[in-house]
Amino acid sequence: MTTARAPARHDTGVEPGARPRVLLMLVLIAAAMPMRLASSVPGINSVSVLDILLGVVAITLFVDLAFRPPDVGYPKLFALLCIPAVICGMSMLWTQDRGATFRATLVYAEGIVAYLFVVRELSGASPGRVMTYIRRYSCLLVVPAVLLLLRVPGFGPEETGLPPDSDRYLSYYTRLSHPALGPSNNLATVLAFFVPLLLYWGHVRHDRRCTLAGCVTLVAVVCTLSRGVILGLVTAAVLAGLGGLLRRQHAGGRVAGKVLAAVALAAAGVALLYRLVPDTLLASRFSLVNVFIRSQFAVDAIEKIADRPVLGYGGGAAPEGMWFLARVHNTYLQQMVYFGVPLGLFVSAVLIGTAVFFFSRWRTSAVARVVGFTLVAQLFVFAVESSFEGTVLRVLFYLSIGLATTLVRASEEFPPALSSRGRI
Repeated sequence: MTTARAPARHDTGVEPGARPRVLLMLVLIAAAMPMRLASSVPGINSVSVLDILLGVVAITLFVDLAFRPPDVGYPKLFALLCIPAVICGMSMLWTQDRGATFRATLVYAEGIVAYLFVVRELSGASPGRVMTYIRRYSCLLVVPAVLLLLRVPGFGPEETGLPPDSDRYLSYYTRLSHPALGPSNNLATVLAFFVPLLLYWGHVRHDRRCTLAGCVTLVAVVCTLSRGVILGLVTAAVLAGLGGLLRRQHAGGRVAGKVLAAVALAAAGVALLYRLVPDTLLASRFSLVNVFIRSQFAVDAIEKIADRPVLGYGGGAAPEGMWFLARVHNTYLQQMVYFGVPLGLFVSAVLIGTAVFFFSRWRTSAVARVVGFTLVAQLFVFAVESSFEGTVLRVLFYLSIGLATTLVRASEEFPPALSSRGRI
């Protein structure tokens, strides 16, 4: 099964047959600020503006089937993305909590819809055009976070039931968080997907707008003070650097200068955060207390896995009502809680396979290699955070994969002029 390919074209900066993509922009705006419209809907708990728009999108995708087959991007990648959804749906047969498993399966379905929609809307777009939407989306994500930090009315935390004097509520105002996505770790995970892409594109294409957006996004990630996400980005950057050395590609002074500038900019961002918010709990980020707490979650999860090692407790289910084991802050361990050891390991292998897929295309698209390292950073974050288990965050992960897929495919259809600057 193969995907039809248009003849190779050079990206001249002018997109042939350019058309306004209003619905795509609306979905990206909703994804950047998925405000809740209702928080007590029977069967599905809450509904956001993003849920409504994805419902509309699903209808358009269904109608399209009458005229043409769906554009899945790369069939192998799409198959990988569908596997966790299928396994989650299958777990309805043995789950301890049918409601939770149904909601988890619905979230996967929304993610697949988001992926298919982005791929359809950006089909035929030039790489530069795709990067325009990535740049806009990353900036849109930062705006509500800044407005929250500045205590602008209407941008307070949407999380219900938080006492104003609680540590969790105060955390929203002591480091960069998002009113709808939640505390700082959630925002950092979503933003981290776009930092490498924006900085890479700004460097190789001399696009100052992408460079600026990449710097803003990088500073925003650092200002979340999310240790796991920052370490994930650093790990991916180190691996990318080592990969370049092994391939005998030496970074020039220009690249080294940009790296130093990015580090200085990130440090300046933290200093500005501390200046604007004196109560920033910077010292607490070096504490190991939270690490010990999450380690205990892992120990408890392993004990529950031992009780049901074959099939687990069902997608999204909390074993025996132990709510904290529905988010053990380790995606790979979490899959074994949900689906048992065999299927849990399989789902984890599928997630790793998404990065491997993009690495496999580095010969036809230099940016595919960047996407691969971007996913390495995400895989690292999945090992120390529960971001993939978040209802909105999982949808945004699939949406981000869709944006990355269209960028890689466009770069294959619009190859740049041969130049060593187009490689990393």
